[in-house]
Amino acid sequence: MIVPVARDALGAGVCASLRRMPDPQRPSHRLSRGELRSRAVLLGALLATGVFPVAMLVARTAVARQISYRFLLWNLFLAGLPVLFALGVDAASRRGRTVGAMVLGLGWLLVFPNAPYLLTDLVHLREVPPSPLWFDALILGSAAIAGLLAGFVSLHFVQEVVSARLGQARGWVMSLGVLGLTGFGVYIGRFARFNSWDVFTRPRTLLYDVGSTVALEDTPRALVVTALVASFLMVTYVTIEMLTRVGRELPRP
Repeated sequence: MIVPVARDALGAGVCASLRRMPDPQRPSHRLSRGELRSRAVLLGALLATGVFPVAMLVARTAVARQISYRFLLWNLFLAGLPVLFALGVDAASRRGRTVGAMVLGLGWLLVFPNAPYLLTDLVHLREVPPSPLWFDALILGSAAIAGLLAGFVSLHFVQEVVSARLGQARGWVMSLGVLGLTGFGVYIGRFARFNSWDVFTRPRTLLYDVGSTVALEDTPRALVVTALVASFLMVTYVTIEMLTRVGRELPRP
């Protein structure tokens, strides 16, 4: 009687251990301390890149005694939204909430063009005394870099989620596809003057303008701007991603 009982107990213990083993195809529910620390450093550095142009803008206002480039404050805020949505996608995916992750993913896709859109704010650069041109160029340029980095960080988080679920190849297809769509999103934001929330507040106007004005009357410019912006985003994102992967693969002393 002792042997069967011991055997049954051993079998139950093995089954319980197997049930507790993490699924290699599913992200862990919790981040390790090292991962939390790395994310905290990354998000802190990302926040610093956004604070920098704001600090310069405050200094410019104090010296020139006039408020300029106020739109940067709102645009920088919008550029940070994709990061928040991407963190939500990652958290929902880790907890196995697929529907929640998909809903947050759609929200992320909707606000993602706001991040690289800051690149187009360079069109506002002009010399406005008493501020020198180089100072204003640094304000607009640093804001553009902050937006670009915010978009790429959020895209990296979402790509990691998709890669963990569907494989790395599909993760890259998703990322490049999003960057391609973003090229068009930046175009309709800068030239057609639509915002992310217009999908809900003015859906008919948005569809009409995109379907008629953009598609028929402004096709050459739409195609050129979309292709150039999308290509720039793809090349830059792939370069940064490859750089981080090379850094992880370097041998440590």
